[in-house]
Amino acid sequence: MSACFVFDPVAWEHPLARWTLETLAAVTELRWRAAPVGERVGEAEAPVFVGPEPLAPADAAAVIAFEHWPEWDPDTLMLADVAGVPLPCPRGMLQRPAPAAPVPLGLGAAGPGIAAGPAGAALVPRVFPPEWLRAVGFMLAREEEFLSDRRDEWECFKGTYSRLHELGVLDEPLVNRCARQLERRVLAWHEARGRTAERVPRWKRGARFAVALTHDVDDVARYSLRGALRLLKRAQRPTAYAVRGGLTAVARALGRAGRRDPYDQFDRWVTEEEQRGFRSSFYFVPPDASRAHEYDPTYAWSDPVTFEGRRTTVGAMLRRLLARGFEVGLHGSYMSHRDADEIQRQKRSVERAAEHEVAGGRQHFLRFDVRATWTAQERAALRYDSTLGYNEAIGFRAGIAAPFRPWDPERRAARDLIEAPLTVMDGALFRSLGLDGPHAIARTREHLERVEEAGGLAVLLWHPNAAAEALFPGWWSCFHSVLEWLASRHVWVASAAEIAEWWREREARQRM
Repeated sequence: MSACFVFDPVAWEHPLARWTLETLAAVTELRWRAAPVGERVGEAEAPVFVGPEPLAPADAAAVIAFEHWPEWDPDTLMLADVAGVPLPCPRGMLQRPAPAAPVPLGLGAAGPGIAAGPAGAALVPRVFPPEWLRAVGFMLAREEEFLSDRRDEWECFKGTYSRLHELGVLDEPLVNRCARQLERRVLAWHEARGRTAERVPRWKRGARFAVALTHDVDDVARYSLRGALRLLKRAQRPTAYAVRGGLTAVARALGRAGRRDPYDQFDRWVTEEEQRGFRSSFYFVPPDASRAHEYDPTYAWSDPVTFEGRRTTVGAMLRRLLARGFEVGLHGSYMSHRDADEIQRQKRSVERAAEHEVAGGRQHFLRFDVRATWTAQERAALRYDSTLGYNEAIGFRAGIAAPFRPWDPERRAARDLIEAPLTVMDGALFRSLGLDGPHAIARTREHLERVEEAGGLAVLLWHPNAAAEALFPGWWSCFHSVLEWLASRHVWVASAAEIAEWWREREARQRM
């Protein structure tokens, strides 16, 4: 065993505090368990006390100060430095600032993202102030989204609304850095006693970090008369987008009849990833949503595409993608994000077309309601989701660069669903941020380097139509450059489903 989290009775009875610490522990490479005060701590277990500082045992590897869980107003949050990690807390003030004390871990053992002093000593406090755990819980539980009804025209909580964005730390994996602080204290406790702590590798094959490659299939053809007519049928009024967009699509399709469609390039994505040993996730919107919205894709399973050098159908392409080791998942339609029955119905539609079980997916337009979406997905028997990201910004919506089990406020416990948070989307780089190809490459690489340093997970989203370089200048070259960079790193690149299942199994190996 590596660590035993010993909870004071008040902390033990606070499920949100326990969930927060357990989520932090899952990001470490420690084997661990949680116990109430009074339960025996094993001789080979590093005790981590959670409760009032004066009650902590003298031999505790770390003390996580906790007395209560105060309500926080997002508008009052400023950054406070906790041993080198900038954390949001009210007015940027710590109740009892604890000076960082050197923890001798040996030369060069400070590790990525940890400030080091003389002779490689990591500067990590033994006593973490009350705001440390509370800040992590605030980010992970998405409290600001519960507290604010501010939404954009698509009913999304925009990245620019986020307090982490306003404070300039949205692209900092703060939860991972806090987990690393905790891990360092436990490792130092074992090292001081001449022991080697049991470790559970964070990623497959001992990789330094992980990347999930994902693709939301919003279009399979630019010049589709069938698709144009389907869009026109969705019009609810003469001024609707479905009328304007549908008529434009009809004219476009008629004007390009018989010519190669620029979106018909699925082979290109698969080949580039496959030749580097990578596999990705392709998320499809079913054509039979019970309430099709004008913003939904217009393709059908029977529509023609080119794949593996020959003409086939979208449905047949799903089955070939699976045969080659790629994931086929659900891209829930525009109106489905609060509706468990609809998500389940659409999941079954994809499964019938693919002839394979669907593990998870992502909601169209990143439509996400913190009060309802995870619940609906869980009830629809999805095992993971990857919607938790932003259309406008790059970074970590919940402060974490790792999969995690979201908080369920109704059950007051962790959900069974795994969230693999989206961190970079092509549209955010090129449309929202307005970057050109070289700057998008640099921005994405900077993000990935931060994830690598934190030993975390990045989830990338590139839409398949972005391979049409004349229409999306720089988008494909940016993705290609990212693949080249990843091929040079010690990284595990996989589908979101594979990473989510790895994390689920790894959690079981960590806990005793």
